[in-house]
Amino acid sequence: MVERRYKVKIKKRVLKKVILTEEHHRRPRSLGGKNDPSNISYVLRRPHRSWHILFGNMNATQICNRVNSFPWKPKGVTVVCKFINGSECKKTGAQNSKKSGKCQEAWALLFKGLKFKSAIHYINNTWLDPSYRFYVIR
Repeated sequence: MVERRYKVKIKKRVLKKVILTEEHHRRPRSLGGKNDPSNISYVLRRPHRSWHILFGNMNATQICNRVNSFPWKPKGVTVVCKFINGSECKKTGAQNSKKSGKCQEAWALLFKGLKFKSAIHYINNTWLDPSYRFYVIR
């Protein structure tokens, strides 16, 4: 029996991984936020959706109060919101989810494996109105 070997040419395909980001207005436009680069962070879609499940279009003080109300916040730790510069936000927002389970899932997705203090640091640098800053105190 004669064995035949065939050469098969396989075309190489280069698959490009495309990462889509969305604009996140750190101070929501509904609360007077502008389209200035200092007010915009480019974030992935799923974390962006998670942020809005947790905080809707709340202002910085409302976000701080909500973070302090979460049952998964470490005991003995408080988050304080301070105005640092720019213009204060006097309007309030809402439209966040009220469902505890949904919020807990959103928090887990948004802050995958981060310790609480690191999560607050991430909020300050990516998500929060740039006129404000969160501080963790014990």
